[in-house]
Amino acid sequence: MELVRYIHLNPIRAGIVESLKDCPWSGHGALMGQVERKWQDTDYVLGCFGKGRKEARRAYVSFVSKGIKEGRRPDLTGGGLVRSVGGWAALKGLRKEGLRIKGDERILGGGRFVEQVLKQAEENSKPALGRRARDLPWRR
Repeated sequence: MELVRYIHLNPIRAGIVESLKDCPWSGHGALMGQVERKWQDTDYVLGCFGKGRKEARRAYVSFVSKGIKEGRRPDLTGGGLVRSVGGWAALKGLRKEGLRIKGDERILGGGRFVEQVLKQAEENSKPALGRRARDLPWRR
């Protein structure tokens, strides 16, 4: 839910538009039923906010509106390791102490969390990679 709000509020926070209604390119219009985009899984997203479409849309709008009032959230800016350790100065301090922390710009979280996510992703991809390798023409 937070990711949906973050993505949809980016144009407002960047000062490109004043309202979500001014964002014809965003997913907001599809979630509100104003634009149809077959590739956008509106059912899944709205399902996070409620059971019926009307209830879900109301909850979604309320949730996003609260995000507008919060403004920019420092905990959702920056990326991966740098953000999770408290900035560049903190990271440099850890490295001077000889500490190395696993990081990945795609993942917001501490070193242990990043390691867990990457390990799980690797484990999940192994069966698929094995199938692909067996199916290659020169492997037959």
